[in-house]
Formats: sequence, structure tokens, C-alpha cells
Amino acid sequence: MPTTAIRTMAAIGCAAAALVSAPAMAGSQAAGTFQISATVPMACWVDHAVEADAMSPADGRVTEACNSASGYVVSAMYRPLDPSEHARLIYGDRMFDLSSAGEQEVHRAHGPRIQQVVYRFDEVRLEAPLTLSLTIQPI
Repeated sequence: MPTTAIRTMAAIGCAAAALVSAPAMAGSQAAGTFQISATVPMACWVDHAVEADAMSPADGRVTEACNSASGYVVSAMYRPLDPSEHARLIYGDRMFDLSSAGEQEVHRAHGPRIQQVVYRFDEVRLEAPLTLSLTIQPI
């Protein structure tokens, strides 16, 4: 789970800081220097806290998280829409008429961040249920 990896890296960083700031033991004659370095792995995830259904007026909520310095893209995958079907998605402060192809970029962020986004469906004309599967990719 990505949250566990971040917590582990934070614990390692705290331990390293404690070692660096700890005073030398009394009576010790050793002197020297040492260097500590760490590599933080890239971690990106999107997690549904509350899923929205296109046939319901209820809001959905997701958490987007990515530590990529250049940012990330969130895309929605869903079943292709028939020519007679239409659905509008309001994702955060952006509004999209969903593509009939079954895939839509819904958010592009520049720089690392963790944020919650509220989304809902609007102007829905569907013959069958529609649910979103969200993916996140670093840029």
C-alpha cells in the first residue's frame, strides 16, 4: 500500500535525523564524518472514498496522490456510450461531456500533491448503468 511506503520513508528519515543530531558519547575519542542519503520511490495513487453512480445525484469523492515532481494525469475509464447516450462529469472545478469512446482525461496536475476531489454526474441520458474506474499516471 503506498501510504505504508511513505510512512516507512518518513520513519527512516526521522531515525537518520536522530543519528545525525545525537551528541557523541562521553569519553569517546572517535572523530569523523559520515553521509546519509536516501532515495524516495515515486508513488502515485487514486482512491475512491465515496463512489458516485451516474444514475444517482449523489457526489463521489476521491483522493489523488502523487509525489512526481513533474505532476500527474488522472483518467476515467468506463463503458463506451451508445450514440443515444450522454453524460456530463463534473470533476472538481472542471466539467466534461464524457467521450463515447469510454476514456476521458479528467485532471492534470503540475507538481507533487495529495488532494481530495469531489465529482458528480450531470445531464445524464443512459440506457445502462455507468461507473468510472480512475487511473493515475506520473507525467
